[in-house]
Amino acid sequence: MRKSVVFMTLLAIIAFAGCGSVSLFEKGNAARETDKIKARGYYEEACEKENHLEACHNAALLWQNGDGISEENKKARELFKKACDGKFDESCFILADMWANGKGGVYKDTDSAFNLYKETCERGLGKACRGVGQIYAKGGGSIAKSIDKAKEYFELACNKGDMNTCVDLGQTWSKKFDEEEGYNKVVAFWGKACQEGGMLDICEKLADMIVASKEKEEKVPLSKGYYEKACDGGSKEACYKLARAMVENVEGSDGEAQVYYQKACDADHAESCYYIGVYLSEAYGETLELDKLKEMHSFYDKSCKKGFEASCSSASSLQTTITEQEEAIRREEEAKRLAEEEARKEAERLEAEAAERERLEREKAELEERLAEEEARKEAEREEREEQERMRREREEAEREAAEAAAAEEDEEEDEEEPAPKKKVSKKKAPEPEEEEDEIDEDEDEEDEEEEPAPKKKSKSKSKPKKKSAEDEFDDLFDD
Repeated sequence: MRKSVVFMTLLAIIAFAGCGSVSLFEKGNAARETDKIKARGYYEEACEKENHLEACHNAALLWQNGDGISEENKKARELFKKACDGKFDESCFILADMWANGKGGVYKDTDSAFNLYKETCERGLGKACRGVGQIYAKGGGSIAKSIDKAKEYFELACNKGDMNTCVDLGQTWSKKFDEEEGYNKVVAFWGKACQEGGMLDICEKLADMIVASKEKEEKVPLSKGYYEKACDGGSKEACYKLARAMVENVEGSDGEAQVYYQKACDADHAESCYYIGVYLSEAYGETLELDKLKEMHSFYDKSCKKGFEASCSSASSLQTTITEQEEAIRREEEAKRLAEEEARKEAERLEAEAAERERLEREKAELEERLAEEEARKEAEREEREEQERMRREREEAEREAAEAAAAEEDEEEDEEEPAPKKKVSKKKAPEPEEEEDEIDEDEDEEDEEEEPAPKKKSKSKSKPKKKSAEDEFDDLFDD
């Protein structure tokens, strides 16, 4: 089990190392742009060691040095031949071309060229078929001139993908474009060069010929596909021409045409920008909407700046209108801003008034509350003073009554003693209570003066009870 794991690990390492290595051919490709001699060495090594036919071919290309006889060209021919012997068709075609034209350090040999061209053509290389056709078209060596065979091989070259031959065949038949056969041939050859070969100039050229020669109702349906191919490929002229063909030949197609005008305008085609401006002007009419005015102006202005003078007057006129509209909008916005500012200030004033009114009402309520509290406090103080006054009067009344009672008791004790001769004596007055009792005291004094009994002798053996003070009498009264 362990041996199996080790073996698999080694295989993985070897495989990983193999995947990470760079082949000689790839090294040649990497060095080709910066160091052609180094690249040529890698290609030759790959050609010799690995029999890599494309490496042989690339090394031969790097050995070529003009059309004269030289060691470099000899080395190149050897490498081309090795690749051709391995049926690398590009090398075979170059060798045949050398023989056909006497270039690359060899003498002209039409028969050798013809045979190599034909062999390579039969393997499917279109330009080799073209070489066969060219030899038939002129004749040479042991090959007799034959226009029919030349046409046959030219068409074969086109069908096998040699687009230059397709273009040449189309150009030949374009002289009879007005005839049905000529039209069909041109469409076949140029159509192939356009659609399969991506030759955008041929697409546009074919569409131009269709628009120029066909009836109005056929112009757009037959040319649109070719114009679109060229337009999508970056030809602004093709976009513009398709738009014009639609507007001029298909009623109600103005809207659809704008798509192609726009593509051309985006690529700085001045006239296309102008026609977009025209379309918008007709669509918007006498509008004063700023966005629409600016949109129209942008296309007229771009067209004018790109050199189409017909659009300059429209651009200038629209700019004047835009300036006037912007000024009117600015004034309107300023008026609106001022109105909003005034409204804001009025709202702030009303808010301030409401806040002040609320503050005054709050202060009034607080003042009224304080006044009510003060009035209640004063009322409570007044009631307290009245209560204290009442209690004082009651206390004084009690003291007065206690004093009177004490006086009356003293009088009774004196009455029990023998009456003495009447003598007017001023009676000792009790402590004066209050002013409001003065009248009563005066009346009592008068009575005492009228009936004052004779003084009684005091008994020395019998002690007189101690007289209570008015305050004690007052306390006894409340204790009862």
